[in-house]
Amino acid sequence: MKTETIKLIILIGLGLISLIGQTNGNSSNKDHREIKCHICKATIAEMDLAISKVDPNKKVEVGNFRLDTSGSATSRKIPLTKSEMYLTELMESVCDKMDDYARARYKSNGRLTVLKMITEGGAMNPDISKVDFVQDEDLNKSLKHLCLEILEDHEEPVLKMYMAEQMPKDPEYELCTQTAALCDDKPLEDDYNFEEDREEL
Repeated sequence: MKTETIKLIILIGLGLISLIGQTNGNSSNKDHREIKCHICKATIAEMDLAISKVDPNKKVEVGNFRLDTSGSATSRKIPLTKSEMYLTELMESVCDKMDDYARARYKSNGRLTVLKMITEGGAMNPDISKVDFVQDEDLNKSLKHLCLEILEDHEEPVLKMYMAEQMPKDPEYELCTQTAALCDDKPLEDDYNFEEDREEL
């Protein structure tokens, strides 16, 4: 109830905000791609969060279409979070989390972002004070639509990434930059040396 009340207060505030930061036609395409980049990252973050809450010891039996010496089909057990069934169901529901997000611009530099309004603990995001919310005609319902669009367009790579035995170090970069080409981020450096960095300072 407390969380819903906070969300309602924020949404009412969004409805009263003037059209801050709305862009003209020349920059709308750039802003749309930037919003999709943030939505892609938020989607991966929400999937990772949901997966982290599942008991890693929970297994599911899957068949591999091989026959044993007696001619019977064999099967094996894998972590639930690596199963196509679980991941497909997660992809069908994760975009509902976009109802907790809103478009905004940082006051410090005017950069667009997609801000999660409520933390996992049910409190208001402290970063709210650092941004000006950008009101749109659909009160941010398009964020959920963009999430669904991204997952629909890249369903196979998303499944392949999460079903792999080992996840990439930076799944947001892997999907949102490398695969979907929605972001222009650089990959995390494997050999970054903090000691060398300190010596240069």
